[in-house]
Amino acid sequence: MALPKPIRPEYNLTLPSTGKRIKYQPFTVREEKVLVLAAESQETDEITNAIRNTLEHCVTTAGFSVDDLALFDIEYLFLKCRSKSAGETIKVIATDPSDESYSTEHEIDIDSIKVQKTKGHTNLIELGDDITIKMKYPDLSFFEEGINMTDVTAMSQALTRCIQQIVVGEDVYSRADMTDTELDEWVEGLTQQQFAKIMSFFETMPRLSHSFTLPNKNTGENFTIVLEGLADFF
Repeated sequence: MALPKPIRPEYNLTLPSTGKRIKYQPFTVREEKVLVLAAESQETDEITNAIRNTLEHCVTTAGFSVDDLALFDIEYLFLKCRSKSAGETIKVIATDPSDESYSTEHEIDIDSIKVQKTKGHTNLIELGDDITIKMKYPDLSFFEEGINMTDVTAMSQALTRCIQQIVVGEDVYSRADMTDTELDEWVEGLTQQQFAKIMSFFETMPRLSHSFTLPNKNTGENFTIVLEGLADFF
């Protein structure tokens, strides 16, 4: 007679980007092993695949797809699954940026790590001249390709991938109806002021971030560490 499958507890979570409620379960032992091996490999594609596959197995809400989520949603969801699986704290090695000879272990309560939101941020960018752009947030592919979400130069190169819709007067142009070349040429035709408005979307978009201050026991001075993004919390 076959053994019955173990019953995993189920939890609720609200996605930061949309406010949608989803249900998720902790990692299994098998999934935890895959994540450990991916982390040890330090290969971005292996880490990405491990995260994608693990979250697809952990979320029980119908119609869920990791590739539909904003990157900060994925980061937040991954940490929540981790807290229910391997404990509610994570340990990191903190090195003083001003004194790299000093490092210390620091324990962080996962529930204290939040998605930080900038007041007034919106995904609808008004460029003037009756032009409005609807943006979508970077997804897991941005992490997979190693695009730095805090680097303005890198983000400008990926800007067109995040344009979801362009509204000019009463005319609506969806991303699916535009070729990459058409969109690149359209963006290159913007003024510097209009381009800066679009870039402000990336500069102010929500981020998974956590900071803490520790004393350097060698110098007696305090130092602050800021953790941000999937790489810092994986």
